Amino acid sequence: MPNFPIIDTHLHIWDFDRLQYSAFQGHPLFGKSYQIEDYQRDCGDLDIEAMVFLECYADFTATGGQYMEEIKFVEESALRDPRLQGIVPMAPLEWGSRVEPLLAEMAEYHPAVKGIRRIVEFDDDPRALTLSAKFIEGVNLLEKFGMHFEINVNHTQMDIVREFVKHIPKVPMILDHCGKPGIEEGQIEQFREDVKELAEHPNLCIKLSDLPVEANHDTWTETDLRPYIDATFHAFGTDRVIFASDYPILLQATTPQQWVAVLDRALADFSNTEQRKYYRDNANRFYRLGL
Repeated sequence: MPNFPIIDTHLHIWDFDRLQYSAFQGHPLFGKSYQIEDYQRDCGDLDIEAMVFLECYADFTATGGQYMEEIKFVEESALRDPRLQGIVPMAPLEWGSRVEPLLAEMAEYHPAVKGIRRIVEFDDDPRALTLSAKFIEGVNLLEKFGMHFEINVNHTQMDIVREFVKHIPKVPMILDHCGKPGIEEGQIEQFREDVKELAEHPNLCIKLSDLPVEANHDTWTETDLRPYIDATFHAFGTDRVIFASDYPILLQATTPQQWVAVLDRALADFSNTEQRKYYRDNANRFYRLGL
């Protein structure tokens, strides 16, 4: 384990008694509420200095969603664990300029909000959504509020991301879970090409997370993951790669402690300064936590 506290930049908690999550209903692992206390328990002896909450795909429509309700739920959870210092909610950025009042409300009344995630991975037409003029307008609007944008896709959609980032020159962005690479499919060469091109955009960072989930959940090995870890650092360097657990999604394939142990071995030749950048300092800077 690292010999210093770490920052977890991808925590999910949800409450079925307060919000609607149709995507999780009936799921054998996720079809129940996950509260901050569950995270505390499952992290065991990991020394977590701070956490950032990521929106949980709560139900939404073309005209509205549970955006503010989710923020308030997380704020109440943070009263029970003040380490929860950042919130990345969802917002309908595809509304273009019409989303500005919602962003303004988040920025003025909810200071823990650091950025926005609008999952495009599960959209009926990810390409049409992501590359639409309105969506690009909405994402670029985040600059006005000092917010960043989180990109959530899978490896079959990375060509969309490679085009999309060309239209976002100033807003800080981060690619969640390394773009969910095709580890189980053996797509390492495609991954190397994707991250090499994406790393050319200086306003883009990458979360090195969730790799066991993208491999075979039951039979993955560190040998399966290591080429993707190495390729991530080779492309983005040690200043733009950020740690995350993706709790509780990672429970499909591993535990928070096991994931950190895998990373510790992969980073064994890194200096203490480089390890601190990955596990803590880059996150502190990108999410503007002030720690």
